[in-house]
Amino acid sequence: MAIVEKLYEERNNLWEQMKELNDREISENRSLDSAEKEQWDKMNDRMSEIDARVQELASVEEANKKSEEARDLFDSKPVVEEKKAEVITDASILRKFATGEIRSHNFEKRDLDKANDGGLVPQGFFDQIIAKLDENAAVRQFATVVPTGGGEDIKFPQITALSSASLVAEGGAIGESDPTSASVTLGAFKYAYLVQVSSELLADEGVDIEAFLANDAGRALGNGAGADFAIANGSSKPNGVMNAAGTGVTCASATAITSDEVIDLYHSVTAPYRDNGAWIMNDATLKEVRQLKDSNNQYLWQPSLQLGNPATLLGAPVATDSNIETIATAKKVMAWGDMSKYYIREVNGIQVDRSVDYAFANDLVTFRFIYRADGDLLDTNAVKRMVMG
Repeated sequence: MAIVEKLYEERNNLWEQMKELNDREISENRSLDSAEKEQWDKMNDRMSEIDARVQELASVEEANKKSEEARDLFDSKPVVEEKKAEVITDASILRKFATGEIRSHNFEKRDLDKANDGGLVPQGFFDQIIAKLDENAAVRQFATVVPTGGGEDIKFPQITALSSASLVAEGGAIGESDPTSASVTLGAFKYAYLVQVSSELLADEGVDIEAFLANDAGRALGNGAGADFAIANGSSKPNGVMNAAGTGVTCASATAITSDEVIDLYHSVTAPYRDNGAWIMNDATLKEVRQLKDSNNQYLWQPSLQLGNPATLLGAPVATDSNIETIATAKKVMAWGDMSKYYIREVNGIQVDRSVDYAFANDLVTFRFIYRADGDLLDTNAVKRMVMG
């Protein structure tokens, strides 16, 4: 898209200007003056705005692509007995809510196959919800998602410590060193909300009700579950990755992070986990990290030069999550490691129920969205966190 190319061009120009300011600060052995600092902050904020806008455009482009693919599938359906079979789409299902033909439906991810009536199983609505949910729940972007048909508790094995080998003399006894394991039980906590839509809006064929409800549902459910996947304490809710991870680095300062501390956090996770590692922090923390350089005067953070690829920190992708704490005394400000070891268990996709009685006097149709999920870190060696001093 032309607009994305322009945004990336502006982003790269801003980054070069920011590097020039930072290089000047180092070469002249001084701090940025007030005007320069203000200029830096404005450019940094603009880069964050561009990143958010590009992510939004990418999400819309992906949703449109899936919608077009689904349309092609439906348009190519054969004629049966000189009459087209009814095309079942997510949009048609949603509009059946308005007429009262159906009152409840589970939208979930599944392979396309033949339904009993010869139609195709629609799934675009679920994909759109999840895409928007991921925007507001960064942990889910990297986590291992386990869908289940029921909500009963499931136990997963958890590795808490690894085996270790030691030097053994010739003829000496070899000691035993077993990995320490436990189990994590993932249940199904319920996240739900209501949204009301006018009958006229649902009846209007020109309105993309599917996109409207998907964006609204994904944002609402992502804000609710996403916060818990990031920071919840595991008490009657998921165990968030920031709470479950061990501390890899405690900063010397309560207000600042150094390059060495970021590098120390990187190496607090063993190499096999670093190969699939990712960083998560909030945008304010990323703003500070962008200014850090290594001993070779190279920036630790590097912007992405291609649509769809995230920016990197020490060569690994970095995502922002507004739920993670901001730099302050004793706060858990970032996590690093193999986030795929964080498991999210989801039950039956997204359940949508409909009622015309709830807001009958206002002629509004009420939709209830329910998302059941739980999450925890199954390998505590895989992810470490940074805690401020």
